[in-house]
Amino acid sequence: MKIKRILPALSIILLIILTFTACDNEKKEQGIYGSWAYIHDKETEIAVFKNNGKAKYQGKDYTFTSDDQFIELKDADGKITKMRYLLNDKGMYLYQNSTYTYVDEGKSQNLVGKWLCKETNWSYIFSSGGAFKEDDIFQGRYIVDEENSTFTLIYEGGQLEDTLCYYKLLDNKLEIEYPWQMVPTGSE
Repeated sequence: MKIKRILPALSIILLIILTFTACDNEKKEQGIYGSWAYIHDKETEIAVFKNNGKAKYQGKDYTFTSDDQFIELKDADGKITKMRYLLNDKGMYLYQNSTYTYVDEGKSQNLVGKWLCKETNWSYIFSSGGAFKEDDIFQGRYIVDEENSTFTLIYEGGQLEDTLCYYKLLDNKLEIEYPWQMVPTGSE
């Protein structure tokens, strides 16, 4: 008699577990596919990745391929843009590549100095003491990991989350991959 009562309850519990597992797997399989917006403006579409290999990024059409770390966008002229990404519980970090020019005199030996990205009018000033200023607005301290070619920005007063950036230093050019938190468009 007890078995007849327990079996339906176990069946319902098993069904609930399978439903949650299927939803979680569907989210993982979705990966980068879909329409994406910056977290601070969830309605404005910045990127779309379709499972047919077509993409739109910042208003331009592309084809794309991806692996578990990078998205490669290819435009109509064959120019390829490689972007790092990282899925997270909010959506994904999409790393935007920007090139900065050293504006202090002489040749740069490391991150220390003033850097300007002319296309975006963004800037960084890195001090030899580990302090930074970004766009003459945000400031804090930074930690460099030369082995992994990264630096972490630790913003003063909790203005923003600590931010891990990838970088390459070539002559007086600094290429920075800065992560932007992306969420599905229209998300709550």
